[in-house]
Amino acid sequence: MYAIIARVAESPDAGLFSIAGRPLVSRQLQWLREIQCRRVAVQIGADAASMAVAAWLSEHDALGADVALVLAAAPLSPRGVARRAGFPDGVPLVVVPATVLGGGDLAPLLAAAPPHGLTIRLDPPEAVAARVEPGVVRVLGQGDAGDPRVEEVVGPSWGALIRSQADALALSAAVLSGRISSDPADGPRAIIVHAAERSPGVWAGRGALIARTAELTPPVFVGARAVVCSGARVGPSVVIGGDAVVESGAALSHAVVHDDTIVGVGVSFSHVELAPHRAVRLADRARLDVHDALVLGQRGGAPAPGLVARALALALLVLLAPLGALASLASYLLGRGAAARVEVPAAPAPIALVEGATGIAPLDAVLRLWDVALGRRFLVGLSPWKEGRPEGASDALLSDALAVPYGLVTIDAGLTHPGADAETRLRARLWYARQKGWLVDAALVLRCLVCALGRGPAAAPVRPAPAVEIP
Repeated sequence: MYAIIARVAESPDAGLFSIAGRPLVSRQLQWLREIQCRRVAVQIGADAASMAVAAWLSEHDALGADVALVLAAAPLSPRGVARRAGFPDGVPLVVVPATVLGGGDLAPLLAAAPPHGLTIRLDPPEAVAARVEPGVVRVLGQGDAGDPRVEEVVGPSWGALIRSQADALALSAAVLSGRISSDPADGPRAIIVHAAERSPGVWAGRGALIARTAELTPPVFVGARAVVCSGARVGPSVVIGGDAVVESGAALSHAVVHDDTIVGVGVSFSHVELAPHRAVRLADRARLDVHDALVLGQRGGAPAPGLVARALALALLVLLAPLGALASLASYLLGRGAAARVEVPAAPAPIALVEGATGIAPLDAVLRLWDVALGRRFLVGLSPWKEGRPEGASDALLSDALAVPYGLVTIDAGLTHPGADAETRLRARLWYARQKGWLVDAALVLRCLVCALGRGPAAAPVRPAPAVEIP
C-alpha cells in the first residue's frame, strides 16, 4: 500500500506539533506503517516550517527510511505527489492530511475500497472528543479523485484533527494519563510513549534527570536528557522536549517546552508553548519574544570560531614563528615546561586547550594562537572556569555555563562587578555565550581596559531574571 501525508497550507508547521514527546509527523509514519503502508511520501512546501519538518525526517533514519520528500511551492494533487515520489501509476493511495492522526487497523477498509475511492471518517476518542474534531482520511482508487460516487464511511477506530499545538497537548495529556492506550501490544490503536512511567502519569525519557524535590503533577512527559531542577513545579499537562532544562523554582502548567530550551530560575509559564527566546500562547498563537537568555535560553555548546579569525591566527603564527622559536629555546634553557593542557567542557565533546606554562609571554601567545587556528578557541572569549560549582547553582546551570566560547584575549573582568559572587559570574558566562558577537566583544574589551586602568569597576550586563507569566 502507498500513502501520502498531504501538506495543509493553513498549518505548515503541523508536522512538528509535539504529541507525548514525538512530533506529529513521526506519529503519522508509525501509524501508516502499522497498517502496512510501506511507501510513504511527505509533501512539503518551500516555507521555513516545512523545511524544519524535512530536516527532522532526515535526522531520524529509522522513521525517514523509504520516505519520499516531495517539495512543491504550489499545491499538488495527491496523484501529482505520487508521480513525483516515483509511485506506480494507478495504485490505490491512502491520503492523510498533515493535521490528521489516527489509530486502529484500516486494512479491511482499504482492501474493500471501491475503485472510485473512499472517504473514511475517524471519530476522536472520548478522552478528547470535546476538544478535537474527527479526522478524515481518503483512499484514492483508479477512478477520478473528484468522482461524485465516493462515499464516506466511519472508521473502525479513532482519529483526530490536530490544528494547533493546543490540540496536540490535549491528545498528549490523554495518552500520558492512560485515557488513550500507550501499550505497544495494542498495535495501530496505541500512541507509544518512548519513555518510562516513573509514577502514574509521569513519564521520563532515557537520560532524563528529575530532582527529588521537584514537584510533578501528572500528566507530565520529560524528554530524553532533559533536566528538571530542585524546587521546580511542573504540571499538569506539560510536555518537556529532549535536552531541555527547567531551572530551580520555575513553574509550568499546560505547556509544551521544545527541545534544547532552558526555562530560567523562578519564572512561571502557563498555557504556552516555549522555545529558546520565544513564548507562544496556545489559545490565540500570540507570540512573545524573550530577549533575556536567563528567562528563556537555548541549551547547547559554544558557537564555533569563524574562518576569518582562524585564518588571521594562522597568519599571525607565521609572522611570530621566529619569535616563538626563540622563546622555546629560552624556555628549554631555563628548564621550564613548554605548555600545559587543560580539558574544558564544550559540545559535542570536551576539548583540550593549551594553557601557557612557561611564563614567557611570546611563547604562551604562540601556543594559544595555535588553538585559535585549530578552531578550539576564539580571538576574544572567556577563560576556563576553575572554581567548581558554587552553592545554590544547579547542575544544568553549571554545565551550560562551562560550555562557552574560550578566547585568546579574555574578557571575564568585563562581565560582572569585581565583587560579584560565583553564581552571578556563572550566569554572566551563560549570558555571554548566548549574546556573543563582535559588538558585544568590543564593548567588553573596552570595559576590561577601563577596569585595568583603574577608572572604575566594570559594569554588569547581567540582571536578575524576572518572572514571566502568560495566563
